[in-house]
Formats: sequence, C-alpha cells, structure tokens
Amino acid sequence: MGTTSTPKQPAPLWRHLIWFASLWAGSVLTLGVVAGILRAWLKAG
Repeated sequence: MGTTSTPKQPAPLWRHLIWFASLWAGSVLTLGVVAGILRAWLKAG
C-alpha cells in the first residue's frame, strides 16, 4: 500500500493532433471504400 505514483502529465499537443488526424484519415478512407463498393454494386445491378 505504500506505492507512490506520479501524477500523469497530459500528452503534448502534437500527439493529440496526430491522433485526431489519423482518426480523421481513417474515417475518410473507410467512407471512400464503402462508397466505392456501393458504386460498383449499383453499377453491376
């Protein structure tokens, strides 16, 4: 019970920005893939 823990420092701003940009890019990529699949499916029909 005698453990001492240091308070967590917030992550630097550039890490937050990289995280946000990667989430945004992943969502745009996913939407593009889904749109391409739907477009190909509707053209085939």
